[in-house]
Amino acid sequence: MTPTPSRALRTISPHGHIHWQSRTYSAAFALSHIGERITVEQGPHTEQIEAHDPATGRHLGSAHALTSPIIPAPTRPSPVSGAATMTTTVTPAADDSGAGPDFYLALPDARIVATEALLEAGENIADTIDARAMSCIYGDAGLGKTFSVRAALKEVAADLVLLLQFRSRPTPRDIRMELFDILNLEGKPPAHPSEFDRLLKRALARRPYIVVCDEAQQFSRECFEFVRHLYDTGKGKSRPAVLFVGGEECYKTLYNEPALASRIYIWQEFTPMEPAEVAKNIPLFHPIWANAAPELIDFIDQEAGGGTFRMWSKITHHVLEGMKRRGLSDVDETLARWAIRRSRPGRPVRRDDDR
Repeated sequence: MTPTPSRALRTISPHGHIHWQSRTYSAAFALSHIGERITVEQGPHTEQIEAHDPATGRHLGSAHALTSPIIPAPTRPSPVSGAATMTTTVTPAADDSGAGPDFYLALPDARIVATEALLEAGENIADTIDARAMSCIYGDAGLGKTFSVRAALKEVAADLVLLLQFRSRPTPRDIRMELFDILNLEGKPPAHPSEFDRLLKRALARRPYIVVCDEAQQFSRECFEFVRHLYDTGKGKSRPAVLFVGGEECYKTLYNEPALASRIYIWQEFTPMEPAEVAKNIPLFHPIWANAAPELIDFIDQEAGGGTFRMWSKITHHVLEGMKRRGLSDVDETLARWAIRRSRPGRPVRRDDDR
């Protein structure tokens, strides 16, 4: 039976935590159930949830909200006189183990900003895993798709995540070989495709795996069909959950194939931040922007930032280098213009027939 919005299935993280509705809960009983699936529902107040065995309904215990790593952001005056102040939330880039999703250029002191897209991705991924379904997260490069997916999957046991990522266009054979290696299967890979597929199906049915197809715009129709074939052979909880993460080409291929599109449980498109989102989120993204004038942030975004965190990471990296070289403690327009010149081409690239 599909869980109602007030009750959902969750996996207890390797740290004994339970993540639900963008909050993290902990309880002593969870330490003996790490990696297991439980049913959770809201307790008598927002700081507590109740956990049950999904098969028997037996009450396992209560879990209480941790002092959340997502902390209220400092309020700052709106650039528009008389307008309401804007707030959002941020979280440090590290989890309990000290590790976290990598920022572009390993940007020091950067913080994860809990944007609407990131929070939505977290909920969509959790729901996809609960349903053992296939979902697609797509959008242009640099918008934080892969970063958001990996941040959300920090709550899942690492050995359950099967990450498929290829530098160039793979073939079904490439996917077979990659899964063979990731699953640590013994012996030599079977030579015949049908025998190889039977081996992979048996292996994928053993545990609640999550297959993440990153940079899925590289996948051909045959590759998508092969992943669908592996998915369709499972039943119920023996099916792997599948996440396709990629650019517009990924979306187009899936959407234009009815057999594939009909199996996509959730579609989520990542788009550039709107100017209001930039004004709200960038001061929280890195300390150097915390006290920067809203007009300066808007200028940088219009000139080069484009509402994408990857470009803002690049610009921030150049600004930090410029501040160190010049002995500055604050960002000014001169430094910002210098960073912008380094961050993007100075002129459009000419086509050969224009030369």
